[in-house]
Amino acid sequence: MKWGEAAAVFSAFGAWRVTGSARAGGVLARALASPDETNRTAAGILLVRGGARAVPLLRENLQQGVAVALSLRVLGDIGGPEAAALIEPYQRDPDPQVAAAARALFQR
Repeated sequence: MKWGEAAAVFSAFGAWRVTGSARAGGVLARALASPDETNRTAAGILLVRGGARAVPLLRENLQQGVAVALSLRVLGDIGGPEAAALIEPYQRDPDPQVAAAARALFQR
């Protein structure tokens, strides 16, 4: 685990939850692309805890091609019509990992 990055993930979550800062939320969402599995997992859990407030952050990840498969999985865990609408088109993605992740979310 990279402790500095882990501290940044948890700090970003706190700032985002308290202030709604888009900048802090972006740090949290981009952590889904961390090379460190523990930090990716922590970011995913914290985004799910944020619920519907995290959907715009994850939409931005998808638009920018950041951690697409993991962003889809987090959207699936959050659930709801907005998340489903974002996930649906990725069922036909040319990247087999992305398409499989999206299809798996619709088979739940």
